[in-house]
Amino acid sequence: MASKYSYSLRQRMLFSASLVLVLFISLTVLILDQAFNRGLQVDLQDRLKTQLYLVLGAAEFEQGQLSLPQSLNFPKLNQLNSGSLALILDDQEEFVWRSSSSESYAKGIITNSLTSQTGLQAPGQQGQGSLEIDGQSFFYTSLGVAWELPSGSLKNYTLFIAEHSSRFDQSISQYRIVVWFGLGALAVLLLVVFSLTLNWGLSPLEQLALDLNLIETGTSTQLIGNYPKELTVVTENLNQLLQHQQRQHTRYRNTLSNLAHSLKTPLAVLRGLVDKHNLVEASVRVESAQIEAFHINTLTQQVTRMDEIVQHQLQRASHTGPQLVQVTFEVLPLLESLATVIEKVYEETLQCIDIDTEDDVVFKGARGDLMEIIGNLLDNAAKYGGGLIRLALSNEQEHQQEKKHDRIRCRILVEDNGQGIAEQDIADILRRGVRADQKQQGQGIGLAMVVDIVDQYQGKLHLSQSSLGGLKVEILI
Repeated sequence: MASKYSYSLRQRMLFSASLVLVLFISLTVLILDQAFNRGLQVDLQDRLKTQLYLVLGAAEFEQGQLSLPQSLNFPKLNQLNSGSLALILDDQEEFVWRSSSSESYAKGIITNSLTSQTGLQAPGQQGQGSLEIDGQSFFYTSLGVAWELPSGSLKNYTLFIAEHSSRFDQSISQYRIVVWFGLGALAVLLLVVFSLTLNWGLSPLEQLALDLNLIETGTSTQLIGNYPKELTVVTENLNQLLQHQQRQHTRYRNTLSNLAHSLKTPLAVLRGLVDKHNLVEASVRVESAQIEAFHINTLTQQVTRMDEIVQHQLQRASHTGPQLVQVTFEVLPLLESLATVIEKVYEETLQCIDIDTEDDVVFKGARGDLMEIIGNLLDNAAKYGGGLIRLALSNEQEHQQEKKHDRIRCRILVEDNGQGIAEQDIADILRRGVRADQKQQGQGIGLAMVVDIVDQYQGKLHLSQSSLGGLKVEILI
């Protein structure tokens, strides 16, 4: 019987592969993003340095101060709000020159931003990084220079070139979209390819499951498929186990056949002795032997039942697998017959057997199996109970999802008013040969036989405290 916690090997492998792929792609995107970000920053700083040297090359010292032409060769420095700024400060933090593109910002704001966040550069010293001007983010490069005056003295200046970060951020965003989309599409493609490969790789296991199903239904007796070498050892061991089971089953069947054959003669003798006509004639000839017709009928029924039990156990021994087609029959006549027998056997201690079953309740299975179950449960209830027995049968519809149809099951309930069984002893009494009350006669195999039959039908058995005070046995079969 399959566990309710079973899982799909295919789903497990797909989940593992998806998890590894997601982690791999995430790390790849992170590494590529950092590399692209770093490369973009280096490219930006190189471009700013180029602009800075172009500005420095265009500078001239005239009339005691540094001057630059109104229009530079770099167009963005000539356009208002272009996002590029060029400025020159002297060693007194005073504006010497600024590009046309920076005129949208007040001098005081630019000066405070530069001096507070970057500071002036000593001659030959370079600086680079990011800063904020009027709440906007910029990347900058600065260079300190010493200009030689006609008098031979030196005057220090600091050149600043800055570019708005919007272009940089836009490039990063576009790159991330392309990378995530491209790697995401690649991940989906890899998962599809892996899924197809996985289906192809697991196909031998599916074939093995189909072959095992053929064995289970009795269509085949061996695994005869062409399996890969990784499964060869498994299939060979399974075939050896199946062969051993078949030999063992044949041995058990032959043993029971011999037993049934050996019992036929004694049963035939008993049947001849209890023949009603012969016994009545004997009672006429022998006055001391007065045999009532009621006792004769009872003895005849029990001998017949012994014969049916032998035949039923013989059929069970020769049974090789689950029955695909089972006979459905009404259970009420069978219950009444068994109750009558139990009342006769335990007429001194048994008070009442209450049968609560509708006329239309049916059992889908072998009549002998139901007789074994009910007979053993009633016998135990009468033997160990306090004299009151409640017997109830009902039908339930069980939906089988894998077969897409409902299955008729029979619920059996037997209760008594005895002392019951402690919860810790329930598992023990279900074992063959164990009896709850060692004072009573018996072999302790009645409940074990019930368990065997319930397992054969893939049913459920539950023992608990009865509302009558004794044991409640509930079976769904």
